Amino acid sequence: MRAVPGALDGIRILDLTWGIAGPLGVLLLAEQGADVIKVEPPGGDPFRAYDGARVWNRSRRSLTVDLKSAEGAEVFDRLLGTADVVVESFRPGVMERLGFGFASVHERHPRVVYCSCPAYPPGHRLSDRPGYDALVQASSGQMWEQPGWRMGPIFLHMPMPSMGAFPLVSTGILTALIARERTGRGQQVTTSLFQGAMLYTTQIWQHVERAPAQFHELMGKSYPPGIHQQMIFECADGWVHASVMSGLTPTKSQDEILGLDDAPDPFTFMAMPPEEREKINAARREKFKEWRRDDIVAAFQEHNHAIEAIRTPHEQFAHPQLIANGLVRTVIDPVVGETTQIGTPLHMFGTPAEIRGPQPEPGEHNAEIFAELGF
Repeated sequence: MRAVPGALDGIRILDLTWGIAGPLGVLLLAEQGADVIKVEPPGGDPFRAYDGARVWNRSRRSLTVDLKSAEGAEVFDRLLGTADVVVESFRPGVMERLGFGFASVHERHPRVVYCSCPAYPPGHRLSDRPGYDALVQASSGQMWEQPGWRMGPIFLHMPMPSMGAFPLVSTGILTALIARERTGRGQQVTTSLFQGAMLYTTQIWQHVERAPAQFHELMGKSYPPGIHQQMIFECADGWVHASVMSGLTPTKSQDEILGLDDAPDPFTFMAMPPEEREKINAARREKFKEWRRDDIVAAFQEHNHAIEAIRTPHEQFAHPQLIANGLVRTVIDPVVGETTQIGTPLHMFGTPAEIRGPQPEPGEHNAEIFAELGF
């Protein structure tokens, strides 16, 4: 039981989303106390096949209904009468065809906040097509922005559109709930994976095909390795990332600490031909292997250099500080058993956040929710 009511206790959210952005955006609200009901088709959300779904869909209840059937529509309409928020991620027009578009819902339930997060916003030239993260990466231009082992577009391993969109889902819902306190009415909130990708373009855009060679040298993520890749070194018992900038005045150079004679300063090194840099890097790599990881980190820090140990996931999740801060939690999943998951990333000290259970099984709470609705 929650000892202190969550910040969103008393708020009910109907979650019809799939993928990453919608479920993850709703998760932040669920663990601040909102009662989230995941409304999914009979058999469950197909995205349950992904391991990450065990985190994205935790802290909520599951109701399985067929919204295309008269009985399912009746259940959902009655559920709407108890809800504060509806969140969906279908293509524009799908909810209207089901009879639960914003206009019809708002007419019957004017206080409901209605949030939509499809792949593309309404009116976008691709809005009628099926869309998911990788396709939005392609259509938004993000793949062109990633230099790599060859000219041309590079696939992003991080689901950038979803990672950009999920905080927009949370922010949009909370903003609309605050506005409802003033107006007494809910409103439509729309974002999309495409807009999530655009959220990441607050940096200066670079047309990669027209970029000079130095750009690829500095930014390459695969081959040839860029400057950041060359800052990763193997030690006797692990790996470190040594940076050239710490904001402090070094009392010894990195090469002096390592015992390398006649090595250039960092800015001279960056301007040297690649083959000359590689000779120096090879010597550095051999010197790093003579040090234990924690010893070289301490020596660099003592002389005002920025450096961090590259920790394995097992080290990270066992760190006492992360455990003390609640950022690493053990969750018992009904299917796979004990899992290690990330805790709630936002701390509210007056109304603490809380994981409210694992991902539910499809329809696990049908009887409970049907009873609440009077069926």
